[in-house]
Amino acid sequence: MRGSLGLTAYRTLSGRRKPPTFAPVRDRPEGELVWIHAAEPGNNRALNDLAHRLLVTRPECHVLLTAAHDDFGDRGVPDIWQDAMPPDHPAVTDAFVAHWKPDVLIWAWGDLLPNLILSTAESGAHMMLVDADVEGFDGRRDRWLPEVPRALLAQFNHVTARDESAHLKLAQMGRPVGAMEVAEPLHPFGKMMPVHDSDLADLTAALSGRPAWLSARTSLKECATILAAHKLALKSSHRLLLILHFSDPADALKAEDAARAQSLLVANWSDGAFPDDNTQVLIADEDAELGLWLRVAIVTFLGGSMQAGVEICDPYSVAAHGSAIVYGPNVGEHVDAFTRLMNAGAARIVNDTPSLGRAISQMIAPDHAAHMAMAGWDVVTRGADSLDRIISLTQTRLDSRKSEKR
Repeated sequence: MRGSLGLTAYRTLSGRRKPPTFAPVRDRPEGELVWIHAAEPGNNRALNDLAHRLLVTRPECHVLLTAAHDDFGDRGVPDIWQDAMPPDHPAVTDAFVAHWKPDVLIWAWGDLLPNLILSTAESGAHMMLVDADVEGFDGRRDRWLPEVPRALLAQFNHVTARDESAHLKLAQMGRPVGAMEVAEPLHPFGKMMPVHDSDLADLTAALSGRPAWLSARTSLKECATILAAHKLALKSSHRLLLILHFSDPADALKAEDAARAQSLLVANWSDGAFPDDNTQVLIADEDAELGLWLRVAIVTFLGGSMQAGVEICDPYSVAAHGSAIVYGPNVGEHVDAFTRLMNAGAARIVNDTPSLGRAISQMIAPDHAAHMAMAGWDVVTRGADSLDRIISLTQTRLDSRKSEKR
């Protein structure tokens, strides 16, 4: 395994330093554990989404996430943990791997750490290099000691390159062509929110084809802007329904009063009321039902995006539900998502009441909304085949290890 002189030299020299202390964030959980490492700057979200999809597919599994850059944020899933990457000292990497005992390693992009790769390979874990890219193998060590990455590539059971250039680069580095695949790069995708089928069927019947737009997780400070924009849009589409959604029931009641004060006809979903042909605003106040509203709205405004410092909905999730997106200048941590969606023609930015009213009036046109929704769907499903392939390989290996332990 350590046949490369360059790799042996690296291992020896790096081991001469005093090893730092290794302190894991928690005990290893019982059962299966998949370790996912995000080496590429700016692509943590895609690997985080992979972890979540893996748990949906295999609920008994646990996932450890590490990253070379930043962290993954907290998305509230108990079976996903983050730990810091250990320094690439052989004693520390051995301790790290011995503690977590991963059944499968999914290493993305490149920037391979020799000691950590060797420690993992020697543990018997199934190792997958996915989404490999040319830039992931363009470091100084890769250029000056090419036998090191060549020897490290040989430790992986499965290798996927994100394009033909990466495939050629890895082949030149010694990975056999027949031992690699080329697949679409991994991209973030949107989480589908749950819905009660009976509620969806009943609401769809009540709407009877009426166009509806949604203001999701609205901030109370935006309420006047949303209602004024809706009144502007009603001038060109008198049957248009606004679903005004809040996470706070108290804010929803204040918004209901504000809508009635503007002579808008209002129904409150929490009171058991369905919108009739005359309802102009439907008030909603539970995040648990956001999946319902996203499924019936052809356009969704991301509440909180008109003011700074307010958390907004995940735009990828909105796009996954088939809704066109309109948003304000406050995008928070979702800059990359909005950039991708806007460049694809799936999202539109507004700044005030008149621009929001105009945007809604234009975007609710069936052909316009359908075009934007399809563009958004293309964005959030790009790389889906690659994701499915990784999960399938992971499942196969975990099943095999489970059989071996019996």
